Amino acid sequence: MLPPERRAGRRYPIHAGIEYKLILGRRVVRTGTGRLVNISRSGLLFECAHGIPPRTKIELEVDWPAQAVKMALHVTGQTVRNQGVSTAMTILRSSFRTYQEDADQGNRQQT
Repeated sequence: MLPPERRAGRRYPIHAGIEYKLILGRRVVRTGTGRLVNISRSGLLFECAHGIPPRTKIELEVDWPAQAVKMALHVTGQTVRNQGVSTAMTILRSSFRTYQEDADQGNRQQT
């Protein structure tokens, strides 16, 4: 028998690449990459090379799996727990951003 679900929101498994920035005050103190594991309306779980301590302000950019246009989900929040390479965070603010690939440079530009 499974234990009762304590979370109010349903989690959706989404396996996508992420880039993150750890923020202290107004400074970026560390950046890195990882992989999104799941997401809900109020939080998400991701994996990266290093565990990120709870109560750390964080910005994430998720490579959103869209077919028609290059999109990223930009999320700002705070970490709530970690276990090994997995970190859970609350979402305080989020927005989708679209990008246009620059074929000559291999860079993406926000549109």
